Amino acid sequence: MFKTSMLRRCIVPMFGASIVLASIALGQQKEQFAQAQKDNSAALKQYTWKSRTEIKMKGESKNITMEQVRYDLDGKLQKTPIGGSPEQKATDSGDKRSRRRGGRVKQKVIENKKQEFAELLKGLGQLVASYAHLPPDKMEAFVQSATVGPGDGDTLAIQGVNLLQPGDTMSLWVDPASYMMRRVEIHTAFEEKPVHFVTEFRDVTNGPTYSARAVLEYPDKEVELIVENYDYQKLGE
Repeated sequence: MFKTSMLRRCIVPMFGASIVLASIALGQQKEQFAQAQKDNSAALKQYTWKSRTEIKMKGESKNITMEQVRYDLDGKLQKTPIGGSPEQKATDSGDKRSRRRGGRVKQKVIENKKQEFAELLKGLGQLVASYAHLPPDKMEAFVQSATVGPGDGDTLAIQGVNLLQPGDTMSLWVDPASYMMRRVEIHTAFEEKPVHFVTEFRDVTNGPTYSARAVLEYPDKEVELIVENYDYQKLGE
């Protein structure tokens, strides 16, 4: 089974870090921005929704997790599995061919590859976590280097460089009318190979703003993690 929990856990605090950075960078508008985020967060706690997490390798889906998500009375996310792809288990099913010479060697190779993939996911998760929990001095450096200007459509774009690695970038797109996040994008590296992370936001009809889709790409190993949130329903309706 592919372990995606660490990567998924990093996505929520990543949004939190982005909100803090945007709030600081917006300067005089930071109070309005902070209040809008507070109100939006409170509104989201009145909803339940579905979340789909998929791991792809070389374009092939390796694992899909489906969950029903809501906040509990303490404000913590509660996730209930509702489906997904079955766990792929290695078994001989009584097949005599698995007992032939070389079968155990082949199985060992498969196990090693799975372990390597698990370590890769762990490393990518730690990388994402490092951006989700930027220390104060790094946040201050981002603010000092950030540029604020017109973004796509009617958004305001906040862009900074050299946060944790030389040449890495973080870009935030904010709706200046509603003060809601519209997009977060990070370009960084893992083991000196490019990593691309992006999340896009949508609005519930007459409701709060939410993270609709987050994608983490590591082209060197052709690995892709996709998290999609949808079907938002107000509790009690």
